[in-house]
Order: sequence, then C-alpha cells, then structure tokens
Amino acid sequence: MKINITIGSQEPKNGYVNIDPITGSTEPEQNQSIKADIRNLDDIVNDSECTELIAEDVLDYLESKEALTTLSHWIKKLRHGGKIIVGGVDAHETCRLFFQQKIDLQSFNTLVHGDFSAPWDVRLSHLTMEELSNHFIRHNLHILKKGVEGFRMFVKGERQ
Repeated sequence: MKINITIGSQEPKNGYVNIDPITGSTEPEQNQSIKADIRNLDDIVNDSECTELIAEDVLDYLESKEALTTLSHWIKKLRHGGKIIVGGVDAHETCRLFFQQKIDLQSFNTLVHGDFSAPWDVRLSHLTMEELSNHFIRHNLHILKKGVEGFRMFVKGERQ
C-alpha cells in the first residue's frame, strides 16, 4: 500500500491512498482523499504494511512534540524496504534566508506561521533537515536522500 498524506490539497496522487483531514471525504470516491486524523492511521493501514509514505508539508501543522510522535507512528506503518518521504519548511534555512535579507519580513512570517488563507492554515511547529534525518536514524531508517531547496527541506528514508 502507498500512502500520500496532505493538508488542504485538491490534488490526490494516482496509485496512492490519499489522506487529507481537510479536503478528504468520509466516503471517498475513486481518486479522492480520505478524511482522517493524520496522527493515527491505524484504521487505514496496519503496522508494517506500507511500501511508501509521502508527507510533504504536513508536520508543520502539528504541535512540535505531536509532530515527532506522529512521524514515529508513520514509520511503524512501513514494511521492511518501505520508503518514507517527508518534507516541509526548514527552520534553519528560513532563518538564514531572513538573516541574509534574501526574504522580507512578510515572507518570513508566512513561512513561519502560515498565510491564514483558511482556518487550518496555521503552522504550529518547525523542523530542520538535520532534526528530521536524526529522527529517521533513531528509528533505524537508512537515509536515501536529503536536501534543502530554498526554504523547503526533504528527507527520504528506507526501513531496514
């Protein structure tokens, strides 16, 4: 099973079980997201069942401790050889870009807090690529790839 977790997305990925607590439906049709609590996927996928899990720009919308607890929960869903790709706004890079005056105060505030375009669009926590990578390693994931592009970071890992 492949899972794609989003927040407020209108574009589900083909070939994935798409989960979105905002735009999903409790009775989804084909190519529609499932409305579910992303912090607990037990009703959707068993432990060690998932071959791939993608969660880009999702953890920032959870409180800090809850974000890492949720990430640990997702990792348990991976089968051996399963891959996970997690991304978001990198706190270190965002601050660096602001300090170097490569982004203005308005852009900085939007990256840190969200743009409040919807009631749910409030960022509650931030991670760095290093912190995310270390969390993967603590859970015995092999880091396949990681990087930062502008202010966005991503880490791809594989369960051993």
